[in-house]
Order: sequence, then structure tokens, then C-alpha cells
Amino acid sequence: MIGGDAVLPRKKASNAAAIESIDYAQCPAKTWLREDGKTQLGRTVIEHCQIVGEVARAMIARYPQTLQARLFPDDAAFAAASHDIGKVSPFFVEKLLRACSPEHQTLATLGVNPALEKDWGGHAGVSQVAAAAMNAPEWVPQILGQHHGFTPPLSGRRADAEVFGGVAWQEQRDALVKDLKQRLKMDWPEIASVEQARLVAGLTSVADWIGSGRFFENPNQPWQASIAQALDDAGFIQPRYRAGLSFSQVFGFDPRPAQVQLIDAAQSPGVYVLEAPMGMGKTEAALYVAYQMLEKGEASGVYFALPTQLTSNKIYQRFNDFLSAVLHPDDTHRALLLHGSAWLLDTEMGEEGRPGGAWFNHAKRGLLAPFAVGTIDQALMAAMHVKHGFVRAFGLAGKVVILDEVHSYDAYTGTLLDALVHLLRRLHCTVIMTLPLFRVALNPRFTRPFYAVPRTSAARTASG
Repeated sequence: MIGGDAVLPRKKASNAAAIESIDYAQCPAKTWLREDGKTQLGRTVIEHCQIVGEVARAMIARYPQTLQARLFPDDAAFAAASHDIGKVSPFFVEKLLRACSPEHQTLATLGVNPALEKDWGGHAGVSQVAAAAMNAPEWVPQILGQHHGFTPPLSGRRADAEVFGGVAWQEQRDALVKDLKQRLKMDWPEIASVEQARLVAGLTSVADWIGSGRFFENPNQPWQASIAQALDDAGFIQPRYRAGLSFSQVFGFDPRPAQVQLIDAAQSPGVYVLEAPMGMGKTEAALYVAYQMLEKGEASGVYFALPTQLTSNKIYQRFNDFLSAVLHPDDTHRALLLHGSAWLLDTEMGEEGRPGGAWFNHAKRGLLAPFAVGTIDQALMAAMHVKHGFVRAFGLAGKVVILDEVHSYDAYTGTLLDALVHLLRRLHCTVIMTLPLFRVALNPRFTRPFYAVPRTSAARTASG
């Protein structure tokens, strides 16, 4: 254990210009505020990386078994484990030492300041170049570099750059990765596509958030037994469903022909479109398809996306009524409402006691909840280059995503919707789009996101 007043042993640098290195096993990843108010060095980098890797491994194991292999490459959790290898660097170590002892100035004679880390994106930037120098597979270095939500401004810097400690510190980072591989019995993942890279990036960030939480702060306490508890506390609890419910058992009435057509067609993940007049029960048809996917283990949750806050508010209670009907009586999950003013509407105090509580209410984390209702923009950001957009992609992966009233979007939103649907298909989602039955052809700008998808039409059903 590293104490707040410890002096870290340094190794002789291999060249005069480089900064003397510290054994990776001694490099701190965190500081820790003791009960007496004093800040000391906390978990080491190797400990923190191992914790995050095990959190990621356990998180994947909580997905329905049919989705685990479809979504995640082998050893995906090792990308999460290696996210902070860049903390084995002189500037980061110096920053934590000064946080514990403000008078600490071992780098002052070199004319450098830990505040300069922002010039290369901090330790995340070092993680990226270090992994690239180790010949990590495609996408992995970028995942490590972006785990705080942005692309590091590396400007061509190499892993053995002087500001990163030169060759001596890169050797320590390499030794750290070898140790992690042995401890976790994993290797770098081979990532098949940019969509899967976004998924693994989201896994990495979320595992880091959880692995940096209160269950792992105290460096004097063993952490292994806290993995399951931390995931439970964060709300990553698999819902339990009633088995074999019919449409009428869920909604209290028999399905109409158009509803039956969609239900019969949507037997596996894919993209489905339902056209029907107002009042024909498009919402119930989509929700029953969602139930089928959830019960079979073909989906990890549901996101119901609507055009406006008003429409999402209206569907919110109906969605929770649906959950009450299909979830096991002892299951306490309910839907989150995701839009900017949702907190004004959702005033019940009971949510803190339900799976996840307020953790999911953080703007970037809402789509991680198993069930949510919200505006379309919350989902669109999963396909956009926005900060932590990949966390949203991770949150939607494997879910049933219901896109209601898709005819109402303008051309710009339609373009984004096109990108979202493409992403969702690659993330093994079941996408259900609903729109009113039009007696005339829709303007192509409204149909472009789903022009190639077969439609279930109330008109065709009614006519024969």
C-alpha cells in the first residue's frame, strides 16, 4: 500500500534527457481522502486497471447470453482494463504527488508542469500512443485515448516522447500491460467494425465510471468481492419477465390484424415499419414485439423514442404500465424519462430505491438504463460525434428501439435517423418505426431512413 508521504522509488533512465522512471507497480492511479481529511495516494494503476477489467467482464456477463457473443469481441474487457496505462507517466505521477504534498516539486528542475498534460489530452493521450507502440489491434488505441469522451490532441507525439518519460517509462507501460494480461487471462480484443469499436469504447468508459466509484476508493480494502455489489448498485441488474404472456394478457384486448401482422413478422432482431391510422394500436403492437424479444433473451431492454417532450411525457405512464404487466412481480425496474425537463415531471421519491436509482439520471448515462422513454435526440447522439456519444451507443446495444412518428422529422433529422438506424442494425437491435397510414406517397425526405425496409400496413392487412 502506498502511503500519502511515501517516496516512490525511481529507476535510472536509459538516456540523460529522459525522466527517471518508477516501477509501474508503484505508480498511483488515484488519490484518496482519508477520514481525517488528509489526501493520500490511493489505488495503484495496476489495481485500478484490474478492477475496471473485472467490472467490464462482469458487466458483459449480465447481458442475455444470446447477445454476449453477438455484441462483444473476445476479450473486450481487456480494452477497458488497459484504459489507464497512460497513468504510468511522469506528469501524471507528479500531479498526484503534488495533490498529496503541495510542496512536492521533483520535476521543477526540468522546467515542466503537470498542467501541461492538457496539451496531449492527459493520461488518455499517453494510453493511446502507448497501445499503438505495442501494436494493439485496430481501434484499440483510439478507444483508450477517447475514454474521457474526446480525441486527445497528440500532434504526432510518440510513446517514447520525452514528455511521456522517454523509453524508460514506455518500458514500464509495456510491463504493466503484460502483467494485466497475465492477471486477467486476456489479450487485446480484435474489433471487427467501427460500430463495434463504439460499443467497446462505451463499455470502457462505463466500467471506468463504476470501477472508480465508492466501492473501490479505499486502497486498504480488498476489492474483488465488491464487483457484483458495485454493478448492482449502478443498476446493471437483469430484469425478470413473466413467461408466455399473450397480447390480451398484457393489454386487456385482442390484437387487431395490423398488430398481428407486425407481431408475426418481428421474430428476430431487425428493422420493422408499421403503418396504421391513429388509434389502431401501433404503440401496443411495438411494445408486444419488445416483450417477445425480451422474453426470448434477444434484447437487453427497450428505448421508446418520440419527437417531442410532450409526446414522450404522454407515453411514459403507458410504458410503465406495460412494464408492470410483463415484469416478474418481484422485479422493481421501471422506465426513466429522458429529456431536459424530465425531472420536473418525475417527482416520485421511490426511484432512489429501484435498480440504479439516481445513477442513471446523469445525462450521459440515461440510455444505459434497461428501460427508458425520451426524445429522439437522446438516441441520435449515439450516432453523432459528440462527447461520450459512444456511451449512448453502448446503452442502446441489443435493445428494442421504438422510433415513433418518424414521418414528423425534417430532412436534417432524417439524415441523422438514417445513421442511427444503420448503427442500431450493427448493434443487434430490434428497431420498430411507426407512422400514420398515408393515402398519398410520402415525401422521399421522410422515408429515406427506412425506404428499403418492408412495411406492415393496416391498409394491406385490411384488404386481404
